[in-house]
Amino acid sequence: MARYSIARLANKPVITDQGLLLGEVTDLVVDEISGKVISIIIRSNRGAADALLQKLKRDRKGNVLIPYSTVKYIREMIVVDERLLKVYIATKG
Repeated sequence: MARYSIARLANKPVITDQGLLLGEVTDLVVDEISGKVISIIIRSNRGAADALLQKLKRDRKGNVLIPYSTVKYIREMIVVDERLLKVYIATKG
């Protein structure tokens, strides 16, 4: 399992595996008991991603919470499985 510091992830672009830019990482939500990442908090990119992101939960500042379970991989950018994200939205919103 790879380990990343929030400083290394901050401002990293988040895209779907279909190439849709969702935004940039601002923070993480971590389970305080297990230490596992629950969500990635992103500053959303206005534009094509609005329709996809509008049904996801937001924090007090209006940033979008992307479920970590939809993350495919982290490299120069964070890639999210767009199909899984749509399933998550349809079932949990």
